[in-house]
Amino acid sequence: MSKDRAPLFCRMNNYKPLQDASGSIKDEKDAQDMILEENKEVESLRNSSLVTGARKMPGAMERLDKLRMSAVLKLESALDRERISRKIPPEAAPVSLTWKRKAREKYQSDLWLEIEHLNKGLMQPDPSSSSLALFNTTTNAVAQCEADPVENVFEQDLKIKFYIGSGSTSPSSHSGDEADPVKITDSAHLPVHTPTIKRRDCHNRTLFPTKNKTHRFFLTSFTAPTKCHQCTSLMVGLVRQGCSCDVCGFSCHTTCVEKAPRACPVPLHQKRGTFCLDPQKGMGTAYEGHVWIPKKAGMKKGWQRVLAIVCDFKLFLYHVDEEKDSKPNVVASHVIDLRDGAFSVSSVWPSDFIPVKRREMPRIFKVTASQLSTPSDRYSVLVLADNENEKSEWVGVLSELHEVLRKSHPRDRSVYAPKEACDRHLPLIKTTQTAAIIDHKRIALGNEEGLFVVHVTIDEIVRVGDMKKIHQIELIPHGQMVAVISGRSRHVCLFPMSALDGQKTDVHKLAETRGCQTMASGTVCQGAQTCLCVARKSQVFCYELFQSQKMSHRKFRELQTPANVQWMAVCSEQLCVGFQSGFLRYPLRREGAPCRMLHAHDPTLSFIAHQPVDALCAIEISSIEYLLCFKSIGIYTDSRGLRSRPTELMWPAVPTYCRYKAPYLSVYSENAVDVFDVNSVEWIQTIPLKKVRPLNSEGSLNILLLETVRLIYFKNKKTDGDELVFPGPSENPQKQVTRHVCGKRLSSSRVPRGKAKPSSGL
Repeated sequence: MSKDRAPLFCRMNNYKPLQDASGSIKDEKDAQDMILEENKEVESLRNSSLVTGARKMPGAMERLDKLRMSAVLKLESALDRERISRKIPPEAAPVSLTWKRKAREKYQSDLWLEIEHLNKGLMQPDPSSSSLALFNTTTNAVAQCEADPVENVFEQDLKIKFYIGSGSTSPSSHSGDEADPVKITDSAHLPVHTPTIKRRDCHNRTLFPTKNKTHRFFLTSFTAPTKCHQCTSLMVGLVRQGCSCDVCGFSCHTTCVEKAPRACPVPLHQKRGTFCLDPQKGMGTAYEGHVWIPKKAGMKKGWQRVLAIVCDFKLFLYHVDEEKDSKPNVVASHVIDLRDGAFSVSSVWPSDFIPVKRREMPRIFKVTASQLSTPSDRYSVLVLADNENEKSEWVGVLSELHEVLRKSHPRDRSVYAPKEACDRHLPLIKTTQTAAIIDHKRIALGNEEGLFVVHVTIDEIVRVGDMKKIHQIELIPHGQMVAVISGRSRHVCLFPMSALDGQKTDVHKLAETRGCQTMASGTVCQGAQTCLCVARKSQVFCYELFQSQKMSHRKFRELQTPANVQWMAVCSEQLCVGFQSGFLRYPLRREGAPCRMLHAHDPTLSFIAHQPVDALCAIEISSIEYLLCFKSIGIYTDSRGLRSRPTELMWPAVPTYCRYKAPYLSVYSENAVDVFDVNSVEWIQTIPLKKVRPLNSEGSLNILLLETVRLIYFKNKKTDGDELVFPGPSENPQKQVTRHVCGKRLSSSRVPRGKAKPSSGL
């Protein structure tokens, strides 16, 4: 506590508004209520003092204890005087009650001003400490969190009290790269995160009088699409989408808290309308309403009612469950970006040959966006309005917004241009499970039949070895090896990189890897050694690989994880392992305990452990910061496992996979691939591809599981060169393979164009 705040505490301590000639309190119950309220306020000041450095100043803590005891003694003495002098003259009762009511309001008002002044002091950074200290954990906060565990984050309208600070969203630096996985470093600049307050408690109490009252924001998990009352944009996400005032219900993004009106409740003249769009920044909601789209099973199964919202120059569609409570789902079923180069909205005519009823035709319009780079591949959604007038309004609004965008010439923020990598008529593509880019002309494909190398610039396919059912391909260029998980028993097999050129080689099998799930490779000892880590349920085997005249390996470590491994990667000579509700970092070349990537004593991260959620991936943004991606949310942490940024990454739909190629994160869901910039925490692109699944670790190769299965390549438009060069797709099958069995080796020959031979079953 700083010295300039001492007079504030003293003035509050010496204030005596509850005493009068006839008695200071109406009855014993009021006195007890005042004691409890005083204790709560003093306790909040105690927590505030922890934030501003009171732990380093024992004198400040002693003054707080004296303040609390003084307040209790004064109220007890007032209660004793009330018991002695209970008889008040009838003519003096109204005056006394009015005076006491005003005195109580003034006392609480002054108390709130003291707390507000302290809060303003908390927002001023301490130049003697780094910004990373804003997110460290104190002993008192940990004890408070353990005393009252966090409630289920998926509970309807959950509210978690969240401290909104003015710290930077960028990570800070510190000297140590490692931290003890158990010991906690105390800091005087912890943001106070109190445990969950249940809904009934939040709405049944009034914390402060109406006069001079400000918002009390709680981090909230909304169960339906909710718009920010400050910027009118949607609060996108599955959980913890934004903040809500506990008193007046004002809801906003965590980034909009500083811009929100201070008065609570918000005056009418300061409230924004339901629709408020900033055409320069593209923020805000332009239009919304209920419409119908075809059901997931197809047009013949009927129409599904959805809530449509035009927000931030995107069209969001949310399913409405009519059988339950007609409440829209928080998961976005479709997101169409109006910034898309091929975006259009138009009416539907009989010439479009759409199988709908004649009476529905005048109420239907079509929204179109690009799907693949070829002009013939477009993505369209049919929308049915309740009447023709509503249809005209929707078409008009979307057309006008698109025209505004076209005239303003917005910067193209998209990163990937999806292209078809090879001929869709190749039979081997239909059962492809995994893939890898060998060089700019060749792709390795693993499917039910085995491992194949496809030359995308010429009509040639080469089969490698006699392995069956390839589950994963891991190229190890620094060791000139290839590792695959193959067979029904899921063994790891190794062979040299020269086998991809068609040379006859031996396959080296790792016997103890039977039943493995995933694998990851990397280098240790500053690139001098090559390692391969293989996960089998909750075990991880770490091997050192050798390549001389004969391929060999040596197991140098065996790790045990708390639960089954869901994701794994080698980064900075450490093994990052993801499992349900957690991530760990294991040192590979030295002994030591694993480091938690989610610290157990950070109360702001306890909601992850409270509700089990699958781990998707961990991204090393820098040597001191990581992004941990779970199925419900993405969280930024530092090297010690503590929160490094107050902002969180929100998914518009439930993700199934996450793939990363710096600095872009691709999040796969049922109907789209959403691309995020992990540095700026921005959602920059939506690729409307249904039933698409990544085939490699970077997400550059994907398989599109529609009626015609396609191999899709995501071309990065931000890079100068191209990772893969290929000609345009052909409509006629011209890539065929002729197999010649020679021992265990299978070779192939190229088929000239126009002389196609019958397929050999690939």
